[in-house]
Amino acid sequence: MRHRALVVGAGNAGTAHAEALNSIGIEVVGPLSGTATVADPAPLRDPAIDAVHVTTANDLHPPLVREALRAGKHVVCEKPLAGDLLGAEQLAEWAQLSGRHTTICMNYRFLPLIAELASRVAAGELGPVHLARGAFLQDWLLLGSDDNWRLDTSRGGLSRTAGDIGVHWLDLVETITARRVEAVVAQVGYLHGRKTEDHAGLLIRFQDGMQGVCTLSQASAGRRNELELSLDGTAGSATWRSERKNELWLGARDRVPQIVTRSRVRSPAARELAQRADHADEGRRNLLSAFYKSLDGIPSAVPLPTFDDGLRHVRFAEAAIISARRRAWVEIEEVRTTTVQIRS
Repeated sequence: MRHRALVVGAGNAGTAHAEALNSIGIEVVGPLSGTATVADPAPLRDPAIDAVHVTTANDLHPPLVREALRAGKHVVCEKPLAGDLLGAEQLAEWAQLSGRHTTICMNYRFLPLIAELASRVAAGELGPVHLARGAFLQDWLLLGSDDNWRLDTSRGGLSRTAGDIGVHWLDLVETITARRVEAVVAQVGYLHGRKTEDHAGLLIRFQDGMQGVCTLSQASAGRRNELELSLDGTAGSATWRSERKNELWLGARDRVPQIVTRSRVRSPAARELAQRADHADEGRRNLLSAFYKSLDGIPSAVPLPTFDDGLRHVRFAEAAIISARRRAWVEIEEVRTTTVQIRS
């Protein structure tokens, strides 16, 4: 079936969505200005539009997604789901009530070697996983002169590093191990008098006692966009790095470590993804392709991220900030607008 998408958000993310949609054969309208569309939401009601892509600053996600769902549109929302907890709670509820297809852009889970690792973990090749290790490092906000809307808490929210890039690492751990985050203890650092964190060190507890250790930074010189995930199990370990996205390192006590490459994946989901074009933005393209196929009743080989996932990840980012202020563990499920005063 032929689909038409409206992209709202005229920045880099909106351009990336439009290019990805064009590459998979989806007709695109936009990108349109998010601010202008909030002021005049008529484009969201266009009967020729099947799905709306919200790629704006975080504070505009709730009003735009709400209007799109009211108009009966399917919705693709950039992460984080919202800039604050209330907005994320509302979006998850509205999505559930709408009956529309919704997803959030957790693109890394749609890479072939990530799908391969998830399959191997599910098959027990690493044994029970007891530790997730890793980092997500960038340098684009290293200097005091570097600027972006994410530095403004009214637009991006109170958490930047955990909320912007930490949720990607978390999503991979949850997707691959099928264990959700339960609690976090964090220390965070601020540079140049900023009000959102530039780096963070996290200890994380997942379901069934699995532990996590993660370092996040948007101020690590020379690190352009480096995501690393390692999993340690009782029978083996695995490491995936975004800088070598088509390789998966597997280690064990009784054999030489092996490298699984894109051409040697064996799980059905990984093979399906590996047959597509190897592109710098293939995670986004693969996610969007799966989303539009789901509108036609074709199930995704990799689970599509849900707004409930997005809500949990916003709670995780808020919990990291609360933990750093309290110097204590914070349970994710306790982070709710009805029970926790985030700004206290």
